Amino acid sequence: MSTNEDHLQDDLEKKIDEAEMEAQIDVQTESSFEGDVDESIKGVPEEKKKPSKARLIFRKILIWLVVIAIAFAAGFFVDTVFRYQPEQNKTEKLTMDLESASTEISVLEAEITRLSKFEEKNLTLEEDISKATIHLTLLSARAAVADATLALEQDRTADAKVSVEKVGSTLESLKSMLTADQADLVENMIQRQSWIVDELDDDVLSAQTDLKLLATKLNSLENTLFATP
Repeated sequence: MSTNEDHLQDDLEKKIDEAEMEAQIDVQTESSFEGDVDESIKGVPEEKKKPSKARLIFRKILIWLVVIAIAFAAGFFVDTVFRYQPEQNKTEKLTMDLESASTEISVLEAEITRLSKFEEKNLTLEEDISKATIHLTLLSARAAVADATLALEQDRTADAKVSVEKVGSTLESLKSMLTADQADLVENMIQRQSWIVDELDDDVLSAQTDLKLLATKLNSLENTLFATP
């Protein structure tokens, strides 16, 4: 009887040991599972961080720099338009005056050629030829003044000097064709032309002013000699 009891007690102890071992295995399995879950959670990427304060400041500075650059470009464009538009208008007017004078010169040259054919037949035509020659010379001086003024407006100083020299030689020719009183007026113009020659190297603004005065005097002389009654 005692032997059977001993066997039963041994079987019970074995079952208890097996149950404890199974419990330990379950605990280890759960711990491993929890560790895997923690590792998988750690692997999930964190939510994107917000931009730092320094980055925001840099972005604002960059935006302001772009705004300033655009404002500077706009100001430069407006300044260019308002500064150079009047000069362009002056250049266009001088070009038109030069073209007009050139056209009149061509017409008068044709008229001189036509009148010269009848010189022997009619002595009275000499006076007309003389007037046409004076007018042609006067217009040549005006055209040279306009050409010199245009060259200065375009910063072509070398071309302006050539045109001013032509003004001087043309005025000398004109002086020899006029009466004493009229020749005195032309002499004053020749004096101003010599001033312009000196001013071209040192004082372009004064040269431009004297060219305008010379153009005015030539225009006044033309109106005096050839204005229609």
